[in-house]
Amino acid sequence: LSYIVSGLSAMLSVFCYTEFAVEIPVAGGSFAYLRVELGDVAAFIAAANLILESIIGTAAVARSWTSYFASLINKPASALRIQTSLYEGYNELDPIAVVVIAVTATMAILSAKGTSRINWVASAIHVVVIAFVIVAGFIHAKPSNLTPFMPHGVPGVFRAAAIVYFAYGGFDNIATMAEEVKNPSRDIPLGLLGSMSVITVIYCVMALVLSMMQPYTAIDRSAAYSVAFSSVGISQ
Repeated sequence: LSYIVSGLSAMLSVFCYTEFAVEIPVAGGSFAYLRVELGDVAAFIAAANLILESIIGTAAVARSWTSYFASLINKPASALRIQTSLYEGYNELDPIAVVVIAVTATMAILSAKGTSRINWVASAIHVVVIAFVIVAGFIHAKPSNLTPFMPHGVPGVFRAAAIVYFAYGGFDNIATMAEEVKNPSRDIPLGLLGSMSVITVIYCVMALVLSMMQPYTAIDRSAAYSVAFSSVGISQ
């Protein structure tokens, strides 16, 4: 339910982007739109927030590599991180995440064509993995795990929706490609609406699969699917 709420909220933003993409078909995305409509100050603030979003998103995804790698070798993620004396939640340095970011950034800098090929291969692998997770997950699903259906009530659904909205970030990158396509007034809106619709469905189905494989109290926060499949007998 939280992914549905977040998906609908993100779709409202997509509608705004589609309108702007038709009226202002230039590269720059939200930065260009706000610069035309509200001036340089608003555009600068938006650009700064987008950069911050990208930095935080990249760091979060890179840290997830450590969690899944730790699950792969049957170790806790904390065993692969450096413990410090900072406050709880901020006290683990992640060298693996740093290496992942450095390697991917270097590849992107060295060759645009090579990066494109890697993205194609990665996308193909993603499709296969997602299909496997959905099919295998439903095979081992137990509808009884959906009870209680909303253990934290409606407020809990919306609190979770505010967090998982983060998963929908990145769709605005499509709007920055307006000068790279032949018919931006048609192609950009189709790309935005199509991608958001597909992603929302995939997120909802995968969340349903995970919720049916394990009780919600047993879902691992760091490597949810890896731990869930291990719990039903499908190990690494």
